[in-house]
Amino acid sequence: MSNGDKNSTDTILDGSELTHPEHRALFEHWMAHRRGDLVPLRSSFDPLAFHRSMPRMAIIERGGSADSPSFRYRLAGTEIVRRAGRDPTGMTFEELYEGTYLETANRTYREVMASGQAHFSHRIYPTGKDAGYLYYDRLILPYSSNGSEVDQFVLLIVVIEQDAPKQQAGSFSFFGRKRNA
Repeated sequence: MSNGDKNSTDTILDGSELTHPEHRALFEHWMAHRRGDLVPLRSSFDPLAFHRSMPRMAIIERGGSADSPSFRYRLAGTEIVRRAGRDPTGMTFEELYEGTYLETANRTYREVMASGQAHFSHRIYPTGKDAGYLYYDRLILPYSSNGSEVDQFVLLIVVIEQDAPKQQAGSFSFFGRKRNA
């Protein structure tokens, strides 16, 4: 599987593209709580209804202004933490990512914020210095805490593949296979 095969993105309009049952269930819940063209209220999301998915879910908050947003993990599920080798809870994208990965993350969340539409993508996340990776499918759903602007996102990942025995590096655990020269 090459990087080009796994870094695609789409805006989801009717959910027919979603093949995983957990993605479909979360999307259907989100659609049922939309308010016409407006995104659902964050208070309409009941985590208990998705308790089996919670280890693979995260809640992202928008800070800053609508013109210059910043994004921070409010909550990250236990499987996300375990597979990434670190807990992003409370951290901004700038504290977690760099380079093109940071640019892509910020652009994606700005686009979801502006469109108010669900976002689905096939992603690759580098998990360590030894070229380890995590392939996953990601659904991002925008929400509003105040009823008028997108300021929170619920995301659900479904892991496709992970390259990797776990390694310890400093205070972080990484998943990644050591490559022979």
